[in-house]
Parts: sequence; structure tokens; C-alpha cells
Amino acid sequence: MKILIDGRVLAHNNISGVQRYAQEIVKALKKETRDIEVAIPKFKNRYYQQIWEHTLLPWYARDYDLLFCPSNIAPIYLPKKIKLIVTLHDIAFIDFSNQYSFIFRKYYQFLVPKNLKRADFVITISNFSKNRILKEFPFLTNKFKTIYHGVSSFFSTTQQKKQDYVLYVGTMNEIKNFQSILQIFLTHQFKNRYLKMILPGFATFSCEGKVAKLIEQAKKSKNIEIIEKVDQNRLKQYYQNAKLFVFPSYHESFGLPVLESMACGTPVIVSKTTALSEVGGDAVVYCDPYDINDIKEKIEMVLSDENLQQEMIEKGLKRVKEFTWEKSAKEHLRVFQEVLNS
Repeated sequence: MKILIDGRVLAHNNISGVQRYAQEIVKALKKETRDIEVAIPKFKNRYYQQIWEHTLLPWYARDYDLLFCPSNIAPIYLPKKIKLIVTLHDIAFIDFSNQYSFIFRKYYQFLVPKNLKRADFVITISNFSKNRILKEFPFLTNKFKTIYHGVSSFFSTTQQKKQDYVLYVGTMNEIKNFQSILQIFLTHQFKNRYLKMILPGFATFSCEGKVAKLIEQAKKSKNIEIIEKVDQNRLKQYYQNAKLFVFPSYHESFGLPVLESMACGTPVIVSKTTALSEVGGDAVVYCDPYDINDIKEKIEMVLSDENLQQEMIEKGLKRVKEFTWEKSAKEHLRVFQEVLNS
């Protein structure tokens, strides 16, 4: 069994959920088997990386039995003798097409269906994503499986005194509904507590109109701190020290920051939408992302109840034990073996 992994996103400068998954699953797979190698482009330019995906990567793959592409897309052409497995995280490029550039949107709309038809098997990262993808691509039914992410052991809790801030970690993509959190903290005081908004190496999306004005107001507010490009050690400290983590996203195919917060011993409020209930289970408090008053009320409820906070911390630490990269890697390897034996 000789497996090559497409490491295109490992060459990216900015961290995303897709890149984090690729990083962690590669590390976990390498611990499980020696039959895996990773191909990573030397180019930093993303357009060159896409050209590499469709030219050099298939050439590298010619001596392998299987190519695993963990980041939504695969080469447009691959010799039939090489088995192909693709992880498709979601189809946000269809469901939220207005959040992406015209070129990106058309590229994915052209390429992804072709990749899925060519693939011998497709993995996704939540049952929510699986059901949504199957509605769009029903031909995947017999070659499709959900495998959950894990949480890195790096994100762990230590006994520390919590600081008086509420935390958000993610992009300034309007799908994430970060604008509702900003609006709440611009107009409401939580007993001198403030908001830390962390953008850990992420590219900031281009926001316009009311949302752009909201961001400018937030940057001037004493009640809000926006921090860009933190390293992992600093991010872990922010998670551990936060009084509360809030993640009222409209759409998530998984939601790694939710797991990371719980692993660091921080209570979590999330949207009761998309895949977040699969991740949070009974360890989190849910809010309606479309109702800003409900988000505010849930924040007030948790911040005012120390017993509830402790209960959420304990449930969260128990919950995250169900999500490990070792478990995820073993499930990936079972799929690889089944495809190679078919």
C-alpha cells in the first residue's frame, strides 16, 4: 500500500479549518503507518499552487496506489490505475456563493463535480455536511462517509484564574455571524467584561456596507479588542483564560474552535445550526444566530451563573474525549484499505 497525500494547503500562509484538518490528519496518519508520503508545492503563490495541483501532483502520484486529497479538490485528471479519495468539507461555494469571488466560485463549481465523479471514495467531516452534499450529488450514496475531526492534545486545560473577557476565534466572514457579537458588545455592557476577537493567522474577508462600519466602530471601542495573527501558544492561552467562548455562526461544516475551547476548559455558546450540535452535544449552550437578543441573553445567562459555567466546563472536558485525531486517522486508514482492496 503506497499512499500519497495532496499537501497543497500545507503551503498556505493563512490558517483555515481545512488547513488545520490537513495538518492534523497528516500527523496522525504518519503515526499509524509508514506507507504515507506527502507532496507539498514549493510555490507560495496560490495560483501557482492550483497549477501544481493539476500538473505536477498527478505526475508525482503515478508511482503510488492511492492519492488522498484532504482539501476539497483533486487533480482534474488522474490515471485510472491510481485510486482517488477526496475529503469534501462542505459545499459553501454553492450555498453561500456570494461570499466568494467570481473566479473561485466558478472554479469550484466546475471542478468539484468532476472530482466527485472520478473519486473512488469521498469523506466528509459531519453528518450535516454529508446530508447536504448528498442532496446536491446523490450519486455519492455508495461511496461516502462521515469521519469527524479530532482535537489536538496541544489544546488542554490547566488550572488558571479566568479573566473577564468573552472570546471569539474565526474569520471576518459574514457566514460566521461575527457581526452580531460586535453589535452586542458595542451596545451592551456585561459588568465590565469585554470581547476579544482573535483572527489566528486567518485572511480577513472583505466586508462592505454596515458590516464594514461596524468593524471600524469596534476598532475604536474600549470594550472590544481585535487581535490578528497569534501563534498556537498564545491562542491556547486565550482559550484557557476566557470566561466564555461565543460562536454564533450561520454555517459550520464542523467547528474546530468549539472543540478547542472545551478542551481548554472554557464554557461555550454556539448556534443550534448546521454541524455545531454534532460537536457540542449537551456540553454547550445553544443560541439562535438569527436572533441577536437571544445571543445576548445566552451570554448574560452564562456569565451570571458560576455553577452553570463549572457544569459546562466539566461536560466540555468529557465531550472532547470523544474526538481524537488518532481515532480519525484509524477511520481514514480503514477507508484507504477498503478502496485499495475493492
